[in-house]
Amino acid sequence: EFKNMYPDMIKTAKEEEHKAAERSFTYANEVEKTHAALYQKILDNLDNPAEADYYVCKVCGHTHENEAPEKCPVCGANQNAFEKVD
Repeated sequence: EFKNMYPDMIKTAKEEEHKAAERSFTYANEVEKTHAALYQKILDNLDNPAEADYYVCKVCGHTHENEAPEKCPVCGANQNAFEKVD
């Protein structure tokens, strides 16, 4: 069973007042949720795969399907922070 390590890491970073680590772990925790949903969608549609483009935020790693959003839902970066994955 998968154990999400990020909540404990976020807690430790907060306790140690390490803001950069707290921010990085928080972003990673949110991004992992998005990745899990995308993986599940692909698994659920293995018999009928859909064509899609994927865009990744260069700030936090959030992956968005079909087109880059105007603003990253994880870190708030602008659309120009997204790069299309080939």
